Formats: sequence, C-alpha cells, structure tokens
Amino acid sequence: MAKRIISLAVVVLLIGMYIATMICAILSTPATKGMFFGSLMLTMIVPIVLWIFLAVYKRVHKDDDKNISMSEMRKYKKRIKQGEAPEDIAKEIEEKYNIKEN
Repeated sequence: MAKRIISLAVVVLLIGMYIATMICAILSTPATKGMFFGSLMLTMIVPIVLWIFLAVYKRVHKDDDKNISMSEMRKYKKRIKQGEAPEDIAKEIEEKYNIKEN
C-alpha cells in the first residue's frame, strides 16, 4: 500500500512540475530559465529517488510475503460463502504459508 501512495505522489509531483514549467514559459518571467532547469533536474532525480525508496522498502519488508493480504482473505471468505468447506481452505492456507500448529 505504501508503494502505491509513494508512486502516486511522485506522479502528481512530476505532473505538477511540468505544469509549473509550462506556466512559467507562457508568462516568460525572469525565473523561467531557473524553473526549466530545476524541473529538468527533478525529472531525473525524483524517479531515481523513488527507485531507491522502493528497493530499500522491498529489502526491509521481504518477509511480508508470508502474510495473508486482505484481498486474499476476501477471496477465501467468498469461497466459504459459496459453500466450500472452511476446513479445506484452512488446510490450503496452512500449506501455502507453512503455518504449523503448536
């Protein structure tokens, strides 16, 4: 979820930079040249920083794949509502996630 939020924020930031640069170019102010080069640099830096963030996030949260996601829980719940035996689904979950009873 955090990856989606950060990615969306970066997309909004990049679009905002392009719009700001276009407005400055239309208005032709003395700061237009600086805004253009700033936008150009951020266009390269922001995706690189995002890539670094995602790589670090992936490394820190590498054990999160062992947890059941909410969408997967909804699928299991839907299968139970459709009449599948809860015991069979429980066995499937135990096998998939290597859950051992104490």
